[in-house]
Amino acid sequence: MLRNRIPIALLLVVLMSVSAAATSIGGAQSLLIHPGGRPAGMGDAFVAIADDASACWWNPAGLAFLEQTHNVSLMHSQLMPDWGDVYYEYAAYAMKVEGLGTVGGSVIYVTYGEQQAMDDDGVPGVIFHSYEIIPSLAYGATIGENLGVGLNLKFIYTFLAPASATTEGIEGSGTTFAADFGALWKLMDGRWNVGGALQHIGPRIAYIDEQQKDPLPRNLKVGTSYKLLSDEMNELTVSVDYNKSLIIVEEIADQTVGVVLNVGAEYRYYDLLALRGGYVYDKDGSVTDFSFGMGLKFGNFEVDFAQVPQYEDLSRPFRFSLTAAF
Repeated sequence: MLRNRIPIALLLVVLMSVSAAATSIGGAQSLLIHPGGRPAGMGDAFVAIADDASACWWNPAGLAFLEQTHNVSLMHSQLMPDWGDVYYEYAAYAMKVEGLGTVGGSVIYVTYGEQQAMDDDGVPGVIFHSYEIIPSLAYGATIGENLGVGLNLKFIYTFLAPASATTEGIEGSGTTFAADFGALWKLMDGRWNVGGALQHIGPRIAYIDEQQKDPLPRNLKVGTSYKLLSDEMNELTVSVDYNKSLIIVEEIADQTVGVVLNVGAEYRYYDLLALRGGYVYDKDGSVTDFSFGMGLKFGNFEVDFAQVPQYEDLSRPFRFSLTAAF
């Protein structure tokens, strides 16, 4: 009987995305990969901005304040430039419904590449692809003029290996569901925002053994953003996010375990060109470095890209995204 060789690429993606990598490894780790080239360039400090369709992931309350009737957000990234076909794809759509709020939907697809099973003697067996897909539905609405609230519901399916590649003869796959809850408060006529989101709250996920379920990467995200400059020609925004992992695995003396800080800034010139920079401080995940990005806007369309820090000595990946509002 063939046994499943855990995909190396999957393990690396886990290491580069887990907030508390030193203490816990949960399931559905692609939930911790942040969508959007614009947020990536700002060091992933975006919970208090969340002003396009990617708010479905960042903070569903942001959907309540979308100005256009329709909004689309797409992103592509080769997560592991050193390991070939490990890709992250994201697509989201949001639509304002007069008198009801804004509804949205998104899908995450991550492929962990081609794998090959080995038997106990090292003889190669079946070749297969591991992947994860997460569709979601979101809703955001305002309470009064300045406060928005939102909800995002998602289904999670992970496929690690076929039955022919596991010792138990059981398909290595798992399903579960989760919810995100968000709030966004706009102050000083929208110049100062305060936001927060409780993310990935749902039952544990099991792949082969139901007795060995993994927790989802539950996370508390709070942040603020402020427009230091805003006129017809220039706009400068700074933002800060604080993330705290809600996975409790063992007693740890260091109370900062599972904490990630994100700081970012964006400068826009005539709403045509955007320059971005940020910093990610994730000590436990061994990611403490700068991010850089830029964006170009053409009418209703904006193209963004960013280069982001990676776990330890892995190559820095690029993230490319397209947003459209109409």
